[in-house]
Amino acid sequence: MRHSENSWNRIHNLSIFLLLICLTCFGCARKPWTNPLDEQQTENTIDFLRLLSSREESCPDGIDGDISLSYHNPFDRKNVDGYFQILSPSFIKLIVSNPFGQPVLVITSDQNSFQFISTLQRKYITGSVHSFGLLHDIPPALLGGDWMSWIRGRIGVDPSTVTGMREDRESRGIWVSVQRKARNDLPKIHLLIEPDEGRLLLRIIEDDKGEVFMKISYDNWTSVGNCKQPHLIEMTGLEYNGELTITLSDVLIADDLDKDDFRFTAPASYVKQILP
Repeated sequence: MRHSENSWNRIHNLSIFLLLICLTCFGCARKPWTNPLDEQQTENTIDFLRLLSSREESCPDGIDGDISLSYHNPFDRKNVDGYFQILSPSFIKLIVSNPFGQPVLVITSDQNSFQFISTLQRKYITGSVHSFGLLHDIPPALLGGDWMSWIRGRIGVDPSTVTGMREDRESRGIWVSVQRKARNDLPKIHLLIEPDEGRLLLRIIEDDKGEVFMKISYDNWTSVGNCKQPHLIEMTGLEYNGELTITLSDVLIADDLDKDDFRFTAPASYVKQILP
């Protein structure tokens, strides 16, 4: 009996020791960047950022296509397929249809307020984006960010906000660190930019304590008009170790979109709910 107790204590102590090692390793994870660029490389990169910014300004304001959203964490999993419309600077619409092509859910937002219609429940809801997140258990981090840049893979760096430029540990490109000052922006963003074509490979967002808040990776780029558009966007590091994968397809320019396309009136027979 004494032998069994000693064995249990050794296993228990070993488990704690291994746990501490794991926690220490996670806390000391290496940054993906290494040495700062030299003066000439820095000047060249600044010029390149100006070129990319000018190129992005010429991109079409509106696009549309099919979208698949897959969110999961250790406790939950959600999948949604539908049709999307996006119009700069901040308008987004998602339409989810049944197998017969009939809309069952319509969601629009300008990233401050939202409108939501369920044709199955005959319900119309409107209010702030924050309230929408609480209603549908959506992590606040996903609602408060710059969705236009996130989905379109925009870089949009003002050289005056750049705080550092470094080499990538895996030689994939150049890391550009940006200190945002806008009211709704998180304090620091790190962008991994592929130098040949100027594609954004990875976006790391830190909170006000310098901890990694979220990582967004981009892949499957294709041309939409005169601009490149990622068709695979993966967001990791969300609350409760959550991950969101966005897959786009059949993306086209939507020149005929107008901001009025992102507003609608509730059908008279629907139950109406107004949230703060």
